[in-house]
Amino acid sequence: MRHSPIVFAALRVATTDVELRDVVVSAGAYVIANTAAANRDPAVYDDPDRLDITRQGAPPMTTFGGGAHYCLGAHLARVELAEALKVITRRMPNARCTGPVPWKPVAGISGPTSLPIAFSIR
Repeated sequence: MRHSPIVFAALRVATTDVELRDVVVSAGAYVIANTAAANRDPAVYDDPDRLDITRQGAPPMTTFGGGAHYCLGAHLARVELAEALKVITRRMPNARCTGPVPWKPVAGISGPTSLPIAFSIR
């Protein structure tokens, strides 16, 4: 969810004037936060481009937003993903990618268009 989120940005509307660095964002202005870039910030994450599902103690990711806009389904999404990975790895041991994995454009909902895999039979 941090490494390859299906949504790469969050659209927000400034409720008050705010200055970020030397840029003033006026109340009512639309702002797009690139959460995918934030999730790979090398100042925040060690080796940010490496996918490591065993990574421990990583800082929070921005995939689910934050503050008042934090996703209500974030906990359920994590539990579902953890359970799905357990079931998939149990049912398809030694799963491996066997070809290219083309991705949808990053505008809108992204993700692979196909995922060619092979796995061992028990």
